[in-house]
Amino acid sequence: MQAVRKLAAFGLALLFLTGQALFAAPGSSWQAAAYAKDTGAQPPLRVRVHQLSPRIVDSGTTKVEIVASVTNVGDRPISDIVGRIQAGQRQSTAAQLAQTLAEPPPSESGWSEWVGVPGKLAPGASARLVVTASPSALGLNQRGVYPLLLNVNGTPSGGGAARLATVDLLLPVLDDSGRGTPASVSVLWPIAAREPKVVASPHDGKIVLADDSLAAELAEGGRLHALVAAAESKRGDATLAGSLCYAVDPDLLETVNAMSKGYLVRTGSGTVEGKGEQNARRWLDDLRALVANQCVIELPFANADLGVLGDVESDHDLVGEAVTNGATILDLLHLEPSPGVLWPRGTLTDHAVKAAADAGVTTVITGAGGVSAEGDPGSQSGGQGVRLVAYDSLVASGFGYASARDKSRGEQPGVAAQNAIAAIALRGGLSDETGGGTVLVAPPHDWNATREELDAMLDSLTRLHGGNLVRPTPLHQLLGTESVEGAQSGNASPADGLWSESDSATLNADQLATLSQVESTIADLQGAMSVDPTRQYEPVNLLRPLHNAVIRATSTSWDDAKDRRKATEAAVSQLRQLSGRVTVTTPSQPVSLASGSSPLPVTLSNDLPVAVTVRIKLTNSPGLRPSRIEDTPLAANSRVSRFIPAETLRSGRFMVNVSLATPGGTTLGHTARMELMSTEFGVLTVVLTATAGAALVFLSGRQIYRRVKTRGEERG
Repeated sequence: MQAVRKLAAFGLALLFLTGQALFAAPGSSWQAAAYAKDTGAQPPLRVRVHQLSPRIVDSGTTKVEIVASVTNVGDRPISDIVGRIQAGQRQSTAAQLAQTLAEPPPSESGWSEWVGVPGKLAPGASARLVVTASPSALGLNQRGVYPLLLNVNGTPSGGGAARLATVDLLLPVLDDSGRGTPASVSVLWPIAAREPKVVASPHDGKIVLADDSLAAELAEGGRLHALVAAAESKRGDATLAGSLCYAVDPDLLETVNAMSKGYLVRTGSGTVEGKGEQNARRWLDDLRALVANQCVIELPFANADLGVLGDVESDHDLVGEAVTNGATILDLLHLEPSPGVLWPRGTLTDHAVKAAADAGVTTVITGAGGVSAEGDPGSQSGGQGVRLVAYDSLVASGFGYASARDKSRGEQPGVAAQNAIAAIALRGGLSDETGGGTVLVAPPHDWNATREELDAMLDSLTRLHGGNLVRPTPLHQLLGTESVEGAQSGNASPADGLWSESDSATLNADQLATLSQVESTIADLQGAMSVDPTRQYEPVNLLRPLHNAVIRATSTSWDDAKDRRKATEAAVSQLRQLSGRVTVTTPSQPVSLASGSSPLPVTLSNDLPVAVTVRIKLTNSPGLRPSRIEDTPLAANSRVSRFIPAETLRSGRFMVNVSLATPGGTTLGHTARMELMSTEFGVLTVVLTATAGAALVFLSGRQIYRRVKTRGEERG
């Protein structure tokens, strides 16, 4: 009997410990150790939040609900999957919130009940998870901003229970007081590609893209479609719509415009027709309607890193080319962007700033790293006559789930803007600090948010406006203020980043050298080109896609060295394709030379819409002495025959290589081979033969003379 009691006690103890492991409080030590730290592997469970409701808690809120999906991304089944919501301490200052965004603290102030996923989750399988909690259970009992954690635990097959996935969010809580001074808020609304897609842009053919992902982004439900549709849905709210300023990438506009006329997609087996022509045409029309009479500013072409671009050696003003695309925007969107305003991403060196200033840039929107600790907290003169305006770095940190560039978090398109909205609310007065001031909201250039999330973001701004926390303000008014919020969480001096000369952050020395060589070759090609009177096509227009390819290679959008290498190779490939349009061909049959001075027949072709001056070169010709060959001008889209003067030095069959180059030495097209058959003696051969004959006659005569003389002496 005693043994039975001991066994029962042991069973109860084991059951208790198991329950503690599965349903421990947030501060329990087993939960503090993440699965990745325990095993050294990536967590086998991925959680994606689809819905958070409400986005802002007030006195009428009865529950907080998170709808998510969990996916087994490992190679083993996972059982006992449970999730719950946990809340942390109220954030009292901007500095505290910045620290929370960087490294979320334990969420121990309140929590919901655990909600389980039935059964086991096989590898690759997904399940829906819905967790709810009352504000009181979460400890949301005071006006402010609170950390919120979705905590998902489970037991991988063959392992123990562990925390397998988390999503850290922020939740604003309002009361009915409406006190404080609202912050003036202006929102930049970037419309840009996630990465450049153009790999070829022939002047007389369809554009070629690396893949067809843009077609999906432009279609209904796609990322770019959502950005336009969500903003368009708020055009009826003049105050909110007026506070948005659309930041557009000229490269994206040109690409979509080209897609609307038909395009090709590169595949492993060649090129195929793209499928997004109709989507591109419709999206461009929608964007044009959206931005009509609205604020629009430029992003650098293809989101180029202006500092790196300035390191590429070129006679062409690449930085100026990247930042002066107002004509493109005017042509495609039918309005001019705000003059002189630029929002770049990446490094800015003195050289890049000077080049941008020379191109007409007067205001640069940048992060807090470009703001001096002295003077105005949000704007300053950057030298070269350029004014720096800092966007709010705290709010920008809140967009961590909006971009794949934040590798530590991963994307959460369903709640991509939630933490940024909470940061805006804190700036507006939900902290213990003084509210008011100005806030410039700057999402990532490549932000990825669902249509529902973008709607929630704009609705939240309207809600904060109604709660007297923010005052939507047009960008031009905000730029006209003496300071812009954004330095409260700390500034870096110019010497610490923005204005210091630095090595390339994205391209290695070999890639920079390759791009510099491409630019040098482009300059040489331009020197050999001229306008053909019959075509009236400017060489600069023909060469502009090559400069654009170099600019794309310096894009800040490339994720890794492999992508940057491919972009560099694409620039080289486009250059070769263009120079390959000027060619030389030789007869397919062997050429018989009737005499030692017979000219060599070749055909020169120029498939470009500009005139090109070429130089004919003969190599591998030991049996041939070419005469001086004058440079030959070729008309646009022409095909002409030429005869190369040369002197044959020997008889027989031999090969000669014929190639074309610019007067500066750039090779054009491919080398052609010509087979020659010579039946005539050349001048040298005749001279040698005559000399040999004369020597023979002389020696023969000398021999005869000796014989005659000898016989005469014998007779005497």
